[in-house]
Amino acid sequence: MKPINDNKLGIYYYRQLEEIEYYLFNTKYHLIDESFTFNCETLFDVEYLKRLHIFLFGDIYGEENCKIKESLIEEANKILKEIKEMLEFNDTEHLRKQIYQLWEYQLFIDGNTRTILCYLKVLSKSYDFKMNYDFSKDVTEDFFINKVIDSIEPQKIF
Repeated sequence: MKPINDNKLGIYYYRQLEEIEYYLFNTKYHLIDESFTFNCETLFDVEYLKRLHIFLFGDIYGEENCKIKESLIEEANKILKEIKEMLEFNDTEHLRKQIYQLWEYQLFIDGNTRTILCYLKVLSKSYDFKMNYDFSKDVTEDFFINKVIDSIEPQKIF
């Protein structure tokens, strides 16, 4: 019998895997702050998203399940550069659209929404833009990305 979702833990039952995944995710999610980096890569490159995803899910799933889909790398990098511009101009209205578009690509096999949530946590703390989202609470259920994106407070300052 093959473990469900090819997890590293050898778990065969979906509910058990889901519980462990949320526990491990939340532990790592709370470790992330505004200075969360891996080496010297930029926040605005898919390599950062990949490493963030591996940090969050790599203890459970193998590298194959944590890779970014090759066909999406170029487009994702383009959006990340646009996100950087939006942050430099404090244009959170357009930032919302870019974050949603980045999520829409579904770069990873699983965990896209949670990875984008963590990415937003790092960005909001690093660039000091306001969100009506409580990053201190555990993520206890699956949620829609709109809930998080809509929590970005509108702000456009030049």
